[in-house]
Formats: sequence, C-alpha cells, structure tokens
Amino acid sequence: MHKLMGRTLITGGAGFIGSHLCEQLQKLGEEIIIFDNFSTGKAENLFSLKPTPLVVIYEVGTVMWGNLPDIKFDTLIHLAAPVSVEESLNNKEKYHDQIVDGSAFLFDWAIQCGCKEIVVASTAAVYGNSKSFPLSEDSELDPLNPYATSKYMMEVLCKAVPDDVSVAVLRFFNVFGERQLNEGGYLSAVPIFLNQFKNNLELTVTGDGQQTRDFVYVKDVVDAIIASIGTKGTWNVGSGKEVKIIDIAKAFSDNIKFIPARKEAKRSLSNISKIKEDLGWTPQVSLINWIKSIK
Repeated sequence: MHKLMGRTLITGGAGFIGSHLCEQLQKLGEEIIIFDNFSTGKAENLFSLKPTPLVVIYEVGTVMWGNLPDIKFDTLIHLAAPVSVEESLNNKEKYHDQIVDGSAFLFDWAIQCGCKEIVVASTAAVYGNSKSFPLSEDSELDPLNPYATSKYMMEVLCKAVPDDVSVAVLRFFNVFGERQLNEGGYLSAVPIFLNQFKNNLELTVTGDGQQTRDFVYVKDVVDAIIASIGTKGTWNVGSGKEVKIIDIAKAFSDNIKFIPARKEAKRSLSNISKIKEDLGWTPQVSLINWIKSIK
C-alpha cells in the first residue's frame, strides 16, 4: 500500500476527476504537483486547494516532454488525455501524439525523476463491441476508434516500464459527478440531462433509450485511484450495474423527447470483482440516488 506524506504529480489535475483527486490527496497529507494544459481543466477547480500546489501549464505530446523540469516526486497519476471520440476520428495523429507518444515520454521522464509508482487512466472503450458481459479485465479488447486505440497502446507501453516501478492501469467506465463538463468534447448523458433539466428544457434521449451504461461516481473513482497506488495490475473501475439511459432521464424529469439513434454500443457493464478482491474497493454512490440528491 502507498505510503502517504510523499509527493504526487497529477497530469490533468485541474480536470473533472483530477481536481477531486487533488483535494483528497491533500486531505491525506500528500504534497501535490499538477500538470495541466487547461484544454478541459479549469483554474476554479483548484481554488479550494490549500496549501497552493505547484501548477505547471504544459503543451502535451512529443513537443513538450523534452523540456520538462527536473523535479523529484514519488508517484505519477496520469489522467491527462484528449477525450473526444469524434475528434479522434478526424485527427488521429493528435491522439497518437498526445496519448501514446506523450505517455512514453512522460513515463521515461518520471522514472528519471525518481518516480516509483505510476497510475494511468485508461478507458472501458478499449473493450469496444465485446459481447462478454459483464466486461472483465480479461475480456477481448476491440477498440473501435483512434481514441480507444491510443488508450490501448498506452496500456501496452506500461508493460515496458522497469520492474522496480509499479504500474496500475485503471479502465474507467462512465464517470459522473460534480464539475463534470457540460460543453465541448465528449459529453456524457448525465451532464446533458442535468443542463436541460436546470434550464426547463426537454430531455433529449437518443434512440429508444434502452441502451445501458455503467456509471461510477467521481469520488468513488478517486478512492480507486488512491487504493491502486503502489500496486501492479489492470482493473475495471465501474459500478458493476447497468442503467438504462431512459431511466436516467426519468430520474430528472418526465419532460422527454426522443431524438434519432446514433451509432453506439447497446450495452456497457463492468465486472468489478477483481478490484474488490485485489484492492478492497467498492463503489458507494449510485447514479439514481445522486440525481435525487441534487435535484
């Protein structure tokens, strides 16, 4: 298990998941360094942090990593990545540069800085159209777009890290919670519905709404990240429950409009028995209960 009171560097630390992680690490007495290019992260996500951490604003990809500062830290938590599937289809070079080549540079640099523990954020998108539900860590991988393929390639890179450095790979399912983006690149159903609900608009459900997703609360994800520090392996981070999109909409409002279906997976469901057993982690907050609590 991770020794606290060390120094942790978080890439994407000003983002949705990263800022919650920074808050929790500070509460545990960890000194934190944040790397963020503020493409989706926000400065106000960091305002609650005390003492004020060192924040390095950087350009991701191969261009920047050659000029990284010489700083010492124990742990690297690598959350930063562009996340738009649509953009990745139109600009696969950017996704390869920032997620694959950028991560390779980052890992090399971190190890030169004395880092002994790495945690990387991967994605359930690496499973693609795999039909073996619930999806377990040894399910077949079938990434369907450059974003998912780049994350898969980043996972492969982790195997090349020296044996004396621990690497935990976490495959996040659909993360929800406070500070989630409701504009720009990839938008989940939850912030879209929340935005529509707050503005008294019809909730737009794609297709028949019977498609399912596995939603996991951001602070539960933070607990999973912290539990994985200092361990070696690959784990799903989900709720282990599938929720129909129509049921999420109805939890907000009955003012629903159906819009044309889009090309997307019909189901998503994680098997989380491995992370429960290995790391003692269990999600605490259900999506429907959370929606009821914020309405």
